[in-house]
Amino acid sequence: MRVVEAHGSAATALVSLLIAALLSLALHRDARAQDQTLLLEVMVNGVSIGKIGEFTYRDGALLARPEELRGLGFRVPDGVQPQADGLVPLAELSGITWRLDQPGQALHATARNESLLPALLRTGVTDGPDGVYASAVGATINYDVAAVSVDGSNTVTGLLDGRIFSRWGVLSSGMLGSTGNGYGGFDANRAIRLDSTYTYSDPAAMRQYRVGDFISGGLSWTRPIRMGGAQITSNFALRPDLVTFPLPAVGGTAAVPSTVDVLVNGVALLSREVQPGPFEIPQLPVVTGAGTVAMTVTNALGQQVVTTLPFYASSALLAPGLSTYSFEVGALRLNWSVESDDYGEVVGAATYRRGVSEMLTLEGHAEGGSDFAMGGGGFVINVGNLGVLNISAAASTAMGQTGTQIGIGIQRIAPRLSFGISAIFADRNFRDIASLNGDPVPRRQINASVGLSLGRYGSLGIAYAGIERDEAPLPIRFYAPPGTVVVNGQVQDQAGQVLVQPAQNAHVVSASYNVRVGDFTVYATGFRDFARGGGSGFLAGIAVPLGPRSSASVAGGANDGRAYGQVQASQTPVEVDQWGYQAYASAGYVDRAFADVQYRSPWGEVGVGVDRSDDQVAVRAQAQGALSFVDGSVFASNVINDSFAVVDTGGVGGVRVTSENRLVGRTGSGGRIIVPDLRSYDVNRIGIDPTDVPPDAVLPYTSREVRPQDRSGILLEFPLQASQGALLRLVDGAGDPLPVGSIASVQGGARVPVGYDGEAFLQGLDPIEHVVTVDAPSGRRCIARFTYRPVAGDIPTIGPLTCQDEAP
Repeated sequence: MRVVEAHGSAATALVSLLIAALLSLALHRDARAQDQTLLLEVMVNGVSIGKIGEFTYRDGALLARPEELRGLGFRVPDGVQPQADGLVPLAELSGITWRLDQPGQALHATARNESLLPALLRTGVTDGPDGVYASAVGATINYDVAAVSVDGSNTVTGLLDGRIFSRWGVLSSGMLGSTGNGYGGFDANRAIRLDSTYTYSDPAAMRQYRVGDFISGGLSWTRPIRMGGAQITSNFALRPDLVTFPLPAVGGTAAVPSTVDVLVNGVALLSREVQPGPFEIPQLPVVTGAGTVAMTVTNALGQQVVTTLPFYASSALLAPGLSTYSFEVGALRLNWSVESDDYGEVVGAATYRRGVSEMLTLEGHAEGGSDFAMGGGGFVINVGNLGVLNISAAASTAMGQTGTQIGIGIQRIAPRLSFGISAIFADRNFRDIASLNGDPVPRRQINASVGLSLGRYGSLGIAYAGIERDEAPLPIRFYAPPGTVVVNGQVQDQAGQVLVQPAQNAHVVSASYNVRVGDFTVYATGFRDFARGGGSGFLAGIAVPLGPRSSASVAGGANDGRAYGQVQASQTPVEVDQWGYQAYASAGYVDRAFADVQYRSPWGEVGVGVDRSDDQVAVRAQAQGALSFVDGSVFASNVINDSFAVVDTGGVGGVRVTSENRLVGRTGSGGRIIVPDLRSYDVNRIGIDPTDVPPDAVLPYTSREVRPQDRSGILLEFPLQASQGALLRLVDGAGDPLPVGSIASVQGGARVPVGYDGEAFLQGLDPIEHVVTVDAPSGRRCIARFTYRPVAGDIPTIGPLTCQDEAP
């Protein structure tokens, strides 16, 4: 019996819950039924913000979505939680009171500045790239080949850099080769592989993956090395629009409608009108170094408030939240450019930097091998907008010995006075990966410089560079002709290898000065090495421009007390079909003269020259350029260091093609041309000249924007197609032109208007007889017949055609 009662009680409770839920739902529906959606003009502190807001009016209260409130400039505190329907009551916004004007369909809000979001005034800095990154499937090989003849000895050397690209990445490899009998009987027949690497880039993550040969990541206090293995690294070059270092930002408050003007180092940067309330100008574009931002707020009465703020921008700092990193593992690459496949022990390295704030960036580095480990950390800090200070410390252990290294530096760049000093000190037991390759760690390395701008009196610079390094604990191998004495009486062994890495001790002070006098530039520079056995020298001269690409200079100086003089002139070929030259002669300490001439063609750059040193004369010829294979065609061009495009105009030749409004050339007979020198991952604007398009061609667009991938090529089509069109002249039975505004059409074709003189242009016509129907504005309809015969390169005019009234 108790069981039955228990079940009965449970059933009663369940029924009660259902009734309560139904009542609550009914009340909620009734409340929602009473909701009223209002579109209101928003007035803040008596001034319209120029926006219409969407609100919900419920039981005498106004509610809105949080994103709607933020879009209207109201600050929604983090502690305010939306209701079940996602709406926030305006009464819960602190510091804001409101009044609803339903007849005027307006919301009058009174708010404190801290309750409003600052209005953002943009200066052209973009939030990120748009567009699609593209790459075709193809290959490119850059070449630089030189032939030299000296006293009957002929040698040909070449540097080749080839790559295969697609949307899945780039496979690249380089080779250095030579052939001939060489100078002095030395055998120059050699071929050396340089770097062979597969690279995949991820622009969204700003990350690159490499397998093969590469250079490890590093910091200002580490030494990158060549490795063969795998690497994951960040690369901001995948986002050319991204500013990686902190930029100054200014802001303020306007009590009434005002105008804000911003100057950076005296140069006007922005002028905007602002409404009453707070405003902010984020990320002012500035050059690195010290500077001043001046902001002027002017109201309608002409009253001004001027604010001046100093700033210091440095690429050594990272913007808050940005990180850079590099992780690699692989074998040491030994004797690069001397041997093709010389690898050492397996090592690994990791580098990381992160912007903690606008004033502070942290950095760390670690590396190690089988019996070696090194690690350290440091920071870069903006010191009161006066300059940047960097401090680092690292420790290593190798072969049972522990060593340490510390570094410190400070730098300031300013329009008037700039200076910098950096010092790295390491004890004798400190080791890094580079030292495993026979390159000892400098025990003391100091660099200092001061630059002073004297205005119209020129500029002056003084620098000091000091380094102290022990003799290499491991030998370094390189090749030399037989019997060559290299250093300290050491001679190559039978394998053609020299083992040498002497100690290094240098303390060099240098100074330079230059000033502009009319069109002339007067310059002087000198140095002295205060280390034992060091030398000294100076050079002074005058340079004068001869044109936009050419200049000449005359100078004299001395090196270790031996005087000399020199004169030279040069012109650089920059664009296609330009000539260049170099001419140089010196006498005294060194007697030398050389001259060469270059020509830059659309297919590459060639040059010839003669070089005389003392009684020895060398004749030299050189050619450099690139060959690219895309979409079944081979294209010759100048060297392609980054990316390129192949423009295809659908078989139409002689069409002028531009890149960033600069003429590249004309399409060939096949309607194609290669456009080198594109910037990877950046917007490149390529266009064609519509005046070169045949009249009977349809041109859907004349310019395109593309973002090619890293060191890749793209096929860029401008699909020119024959319009198969004709211009009809339509007349009525009396021979008068049909009225303007009539509509003409052929079966299956588009309806086109009839213009003056009864002319109508029809496209997409087949070479057959057509029936054209014309509807006049009066409602009259008539029919005409014609036969279309295409004319290559022209649009035929047909008519007059008599349009006969359609039979009823």
